[in-house]
Amino acid sequence: MAAYMIAQLNVRDQDGYSRYVSNFVPILTQYEGEIVVVDRDCKLIEGEWPYQTTVVLKFPDEEQAMRWYNSPEYQEIVQDRIRAAETNLILVKSYK
Repeated sequence: MAAYMIAQLNVRDQDGYSRYVSNFVPILTQYEGEIVVVDRDCKLIEGEWPYQTTVVLKFPDEEQAMRWYNSPEYQEIVQDRIRAAETNLILVKSYK
């Protein structure tokens, strides 16, 4: 069953975040992940959404998503994102 990582971000340091992004895609694809959504201008319908950017990543399953997140390759670059952006990150499983 597919799994999705959903990130909400407020970037504080564009140079640091750009460094993270430049290394991100090769690691993501190495772990069978794909970018489904990157939206810097979400349309708020209800409630509050105090984030500039929303990102949705898709993986074949929860185990593969966690392999990616915990991989040495990703852990090597994730500190750039943590320093550069306030982030919420969740993992959800597909409905079907």
